[in-house]
Amino acid sequence: MTSTHESSPEEAARAANVGSTPIVRRSRTAHCNCAPPPLQEEMKTTLANETKGRYVGPVHPSQFLDDYLPRPNSTPTPLSKEELETLKTASEAKSEPEMYKSFKEVLERFAEGMKFVDTSSHPATDASDFGLKPDFCLYENVGEVPKAADFSAAELCIELKPSVSYDPFKDFDLKKSKGGSNDPFETDTVIANKTRGQITSYAIRQFNYQHRFFAFSVVVFGNHARLLRWDRGGAVVSTRFDYVKNSNLLVDFLWRFSHLPRVDRGHDPTVSPAALLSDEEAQTAREVLNLKAGTALFEFKVPHKHGYKSFYGPHFPYPVRSLIGRSTRTVPVCHLVGKKPGKKAFLKEYWRPAGVRGEVEVYEHLKKCDVPHIAPLWCGGDVPHGGTRTHERIKPKDSSPVMHLCLHRLVLDFVGCRLTEFKCTKELARAVLHAMTAHWQAYKRARILHRDVSVDNIRIDEDGNGVMIDWELAIFLDDESDNNLSRRHDRTGTWQFISAALLMKPGHLHVLQDDIESFVHVLGWTALSYLPSPMGLNERTHLVSSLYDDSFMNETGQEQGGGTKAVYFKSGDYPPEVFTLTEPSPILGLIRNLASPFQARYGEPPSEKDKKAFEALDNLVLKGHLDEEVLHTHPVYRHKLGMGRLSSSEWFLSIIQDALKCPDWPVEDGGADRLVAIIGGTTRQRQLAAKRIRTESQLLSASSGPLKRSNTSPPPTPQDKRTRLDDNSDGGITRG
Repeated sequence: MTSTHESSPEEAARAANVGSTPIVRRSRTAHCNCAPPPLQEEMKTTLANETKGRYVGPVHPSQFLDDYLPRPNSTPTPLSKEELETLKTASEAKSEPEMYKSFKEVLERFAEGMKFVDTSSHPATDASDFGLKPDFCLYENVGEVPKAADFSAAELCIELKPSVSYDPFKDFDLKKSKGGSNDPFETDTVIANKTRGQITSYAIRQFNYQHRFFAFSVVVFGNHARLLRWDRGGAVVSTRFDYVKNSNLLVDFLWRFSHLPRVDRGHDPTVSPAALLSDEEAQTAREVLNLKAGTALFEFKVPHKHGYKSFYGPHFPYPVRSLIGRSTRTVPVCHLVGKKPGKKAFLKEYWRPAGVRGEVEVYEHLKKCDVPHIAPLWCGGDVPHGGTRTHERIKPKDSSPVMHLCLHRLVLDFVGCRLTEFKCTKELARAVLHAMTAHWQAYKRARILHRDVSVDNIRIDEDGNGVMIDWELAIFLDDESDNNLSRRHDRTGTWQFISAALLMKPGHLHVLQDDIESFVHVLGWTALSYLPSPMGLNERTHLVSSLYDDSFMNETGQEQGGGTKAVYFKSGDYPPEVFTLTEPSPILGLIRNLASPFQARYGEPPSEKDKKAFEALDNLVLKGHLDEEVLHTHPVYRHKLGMGRLSSSEWFLSIIQDALKCPDWPVEDGGADRLVAIIGGTTRQRQLAAKRIRTESQLLSASSGPLKRSNTSPPPTPQDKRTRLDDNSDGGITRG
C-alpha cells in the first residue's frame, strides 16, 4: 500500500510551507543526568517559541468533547456539595502543592479503570527528560502502576498552576471566529511561555516513549482549566472554563477519556508488544538484532500490498526533540520466516505533509529507473488513520504553519552501518563515491533531487560499499507541483551539511550544486570530527563548531549561517590547512580538491575589466603569440572552470575515483569514537546543549565519579551515479 499523491488545494498550499518543519540538527551530544533547574526553565521557553502559531482554537469545551471524545454508554454521578466544596478549596489554593490533595480526592473516581497518580514530587528518571514531572499522570490500572512520572506509560498529563496568570492562552469572541481562529492566541508573557513550553514538553515525551497518533492533556490555573489535544501538527485548545462552576465539563472529560478504547486515546494500533512471539522466537529475534536479553520487543505492522506485513524490533531508540514536523524515527527490525526470525531490516517512519509524495513512491521510481547504490525497498506506505487533525480547525485559504500530516512507514531490506563507522579513510571515500553516484544517477535517470545529503543518510554495507538512503525530502524535477514546492520551501536538510549558499540566503532555491556541496561537507565534517589529529581538543572543537554550527537569527526571525563555510571556500582553505592528521592519508587532499570549484561560487565574480583583459589574452593565444597555459591562472578562466565543474557531478566523481587509485591509503585509520562533541537541535536548543556541556564539565571536574550519560546516534544513507563507474576499480575493501 503506497502513499497517494492526492490533496485538496488548501493541503497542497500548506504543504508548500513544509519548510516550517525545523531544520534537522541531530544531536550527538551526551547529556548529563542532573541538569540544573535554570536550564530546564530555558528549555520550556525554547519549546514555547518553537511552537508559536501551532496552537489552534479556542474551541468551546463542549464542542471539544463532542469532536474528540465519544460519549460512553454510562454517565458519571454528579459531584456532591461536599465534593464541590473540596474542589473549590483546591481552586482557591495559593500554591500548587496546596491544590494537589483536594483536586485528586474529588476527581480521581471519574477516571474509571485508571490510576490517578500524584507525580509532582517524582520526576522522570531518564536523563533526557530534564527531570520533568507533571503534577498528575493517569496510568492504566493494570499490573504495577508507576509512582513517578513515566512517559512510556502515561495516558494523560495534568498540570496545575495556582493562578490565571499562568494561562498560556487568551480567549476571544468565539462567535466572530466561528469556533476557531487562525490568529495566534498564545499569551506572550514570561510565565505563560514557560507554562506553554512545559505542557508541550510533556506531549513530546509521550510521543517519544509511546507509539501514538495523538494525546490529550489538561492544564489548570486557579479555578480555571483548559483541555488540549496534541498531534504532530500542533494542538487544539479549548476555551478557559471555571471547573468549579462548570464542574460537569472536567468530570465529563475524565469520564469519557477513561472509557475510551486505547486507539481513541491516541495509541497507534499498528504497533503493539510482540505478545505472539514465543520466548524462543523472541530471544532469537534479539540475537538477530544484537539486543540485550530481555529487551522488550514490539510488532510493527507495515503497509504491504493490500494489507500489512509484521516486523519485530525494539522501541525507537532516539527521541525526537520537537513536537512539530516530520519527526523521523528509525529502528532495526526482523520478520518471521515460518516461526524463525529472518534477517535484519531497517524500519523508518515519519510524518509527511499531505500533498507531498511519500518516500515509498520515491524508492519505487528510483528502482524503476535502475538507480544504483540505493537500499532495496521491502514494503511501506501511509499508516491507515495515521493522520493529524489539528489542521481541520484552520480557516480556508489560511497561511497558518499548521499542516495536515500523514504517518508514513517503510521497511528497507538493508541495514548496514553508519558512515562514521568506516574502517579506513579509503572506505569513507569509497562510500561517499557510491552515494554520490546514486545521487547523480537519480538526478539524471529519475529526475529526482535528494535535498538532504548528510552523514546520516549514507550507510556502508557489509562489503564496504556506500548506500544512499532517506529520500523523504526529494523532489521530482519534472513535476510542476514539486518544482513549486522547491521554490516555496525554506531550507531542507541537516544544518551541518547544508550549503553555505542556502544557509546565507533563507528561501533560496535548492539546486544540484547545493547537494554536491553537501557531499563535500560530509567528508569535511567527518574528517574533522573523527580522525585523530595533533590539534588540541579545544581548538578542534571550536573549529568544527564555527565551521559547521555557525548561525544567528536575522531581522526577520529566520535562521542564517554558512558564512564561515563560504570564507573557507573562497580562500581555497577547506578544510583548513591548520588541521592535520596523526596518520597521513590522501583524504584531506581529496577533500581540498573537491572543494576547489566552490571558490568560483563564493568568490567575487570577474569584473568587466578582468573579462576584457582575458579576452585580449585569449586573442593572443589564438594567434599563437602566447602559450595557452597563460590563461589557466587568470581569474576569468578559473571562474569559468569552477562553475563548469559545478554544473554536474561528473568531475567530482572522477576526482574521487582517481584518488582511490592512490597507493598511499592507510589500511586501518578509521575513526573509532567521535573525537569532537557535536551539538545538535534547533538554534536555541543547540545553545542550551552547549551550556549543558559546560555544566557537565564543571560537575565532572568536581566529582569523584563518572556521570551517567544517554547517547544519541545517527541514521542511514543514500547514493549517487556515474555511468562509467567501475565498482571494482577502487580496490577490494571488505568488512569482516
